[in-house]
Amino acid sequence: MPTTIRMPPLVSDAEYDRLFDELKELEEQTGFILSNSPTQTVGYYPVSELAKVTHPIPLLSLEKTKLISELLDFMKGQEVLFMLKLDGLTTKLIYEDGRLIQASTRGDGEVGGEDITHNIPAFLNVPLTIPHKERLVITGESFIPTNDFERLKDTLRDGNGKPYKNGRNFASGSVRSLDPKNCIGRCVRFLPFNVLEGMEDVPFPDSRACKLEGLTHLALVTARFSQFQEPDFQKNMRRNSFRNWYPQQQIYIFLSMALS
Repeated sequence: MPTTIRMPPLVSDAEYDRLFDELKELEEQTGFILSNSPTQTVGYYPVSELAKVTHPIPLLSLEKTKLISELLDFMKGQEVLFMLKLDGLTTKLIYEDGRLIQASTRGDGEVGGEDITHNIPAFLNVPLTIPHKERLVITGESFIPTNDFERLKDTLRDGNGKPYKNGRNFASGSVRSLDPKNCIGRCVRFLPFNVLEGMEDVPFPDSRACKLEGLTHLALVTARFSQFQEPDFQKNMRRNSFRNWYPQQQIYIFLSMALS
């Protein structure tokens, strides 16, 4: 029969209250409130089904290649933005008037996406409010870090009662759960990789990199990226140095023109 062990508190009640009030004051001053903030007492409300979502701006799939020569042909001597795409579930977030109003999956890119807004409070790092009043639409990857997946995979089962085979399936099942209580504690994170709408006030609004850098000022930590000319790109590929960006995570190369 399972036994519950009650651990002593790490801090006194008075110290907790002081830290809680300090955090709440900081949130009010900055406009940032993360989904896992202890100041958020909203419940985790299940849904009966995942409502379908249409994407006015299609969330296009990426072309794939395993040949360095094809990547170099894509570059054509131009500077490109290099980003490592984590192996998870493509997710779109919409903010209006500084508040997250919808989160959805990609689906087939135009229709068939699913509303997963109810699960966002169970994510570890998604801000529910940001100090940005204009409409903002971003896409990114919902994923579970490999070390967390390895730690959790033997304790949970998929819809067929079998262990999850990989972190991607584990993340997808967690994010698409009807009950957010199933998502809590699974260490689901979100990393943006594109801005679909908004951020027009950055110095270079036609630059993907400039908009991504702008997101970091809104507590939206992006997937790691850099810009390269062809010689530097080949040098880093030979050294396999990009592997060090996320050493334990399944990654893929994602390239786009620097000004796109």
